[in-house]
Amino acid sequence: MALARARVLVVGAGGLGAPALLYLAAAGIGLKSADGYLGVIDNDTVDLSNLQRQILFTEADQGKNKADTASNRLQSLNSDCDLRVFNTRLSAENVLDIFSQFDIIIDGSDNFDTKYLINDAAVKLGLPVVYGSILGFEGQASVFWAQQGPCYRCLYPTPPLTHVPNCAEAGTLGGIAGMVGSIQAVKACKLALGYTHCATLGLEPLIGQLFLADAHNWETRSLSIPKRHDCPVCSIPPEDIQMPDTSAPHCASTTHADMALNDLQGLFESGIPFTLVDVREAHEWATGHLEGALHIPLGRLLTAPEVLDELNRTEPVVIYCQHGIRSLNAMRYLREHGFDAFNLLVDWSQLHG
Repeated sequence: MALARARVLVVGAGGLGAPALLYLAAAGIGLKSADGYLGVIDNDTVDLSNLQRQILFTEADQGKNKADTASNRLQSLNSDCDLRVFNTRLSAENVLDIFSQFDIIIDGSDNFDTKYLINDAAVKLGLPVVYGSILGFEGQASVFWAQQGPCYRCLYPTPPLTHVPNCAEAGTLGGIAGMVGSIQAVKACKLALGYTHCATLGLEPLIGQLFLADAHNWETRSLSIPKRHDCPVCSIPPEDIQMPDTSAPHCASTTHADMALNDLQGLFESGIPFTLVDVREAHEWATGHLEGALHIPLGRLLTAPEVLDELNRTEPVVIYCQHGIRSLNAMRYLREHGFDAFNLLVDWSQLHG
């Protein structure tokens, strides 16, 4: 009955939210007979170009509101599921009112403004957030719950200063969205069973762990995320937490943190001192690496603060990995800690070939 009594909100009915909603409804989350409910918030409309990953919808749904259409589809899957629809954009003005109606939040958003808003509101209200993110062939998932571990800002304290492409801009493999969305549904079901109950049964809800999957070579790994005692949100009293202004863009259009291969070559030829960092795993490094590069795997960079002392803050830091996704995360992290960091936008095959 724990699943039936659960009150779960899915933010976004897109690539992540669509599979999560399907599996949550099928699992019996939020049933009318148990006074539970399943919510979805999305003010966007169905677009044919997104159907490869937004599997709740069909060609006949083009132009229809995603939240309303998702509710109708889920009702036909499980008629006892109590669907709560919010046909609006999540904002600083409505987030606390909406979130206060639920026990578990699933982050199916595709932009950083919304992710930080979700995190801050959830920390203020003491709610767990089942996080998911996808780009290209890579996906991430975790559970952020400040009462039991770190929050999203413990990993990324502030939004990126540079534009980071979303799925529509950079593209992604539909199956990756399905995989991460399914993981989010599973984690939400575990949370619905209760944290203590999960711990007793050995059902790890992924709190304090960042799950990473790379479909290029089907590698999966898990990184520990420490709780930051200086976190700008979860280290302060809940009553002092203010909602971020999502109407003001954080990304500076004049800031460029991406570097092409010819830019790197020019940097080598210029004689300007810089630090080159390879954030791949040890076995990847062993197959070959760029001369002069430091080897700092992404997991160590994100979880070992002393690593920052190994880098020269007075020099540009150029980061590369296998496909440009891990290096993007590393670039964000280093910039948040005051480094002039750049993401090398090339595939390792271009460097190694």
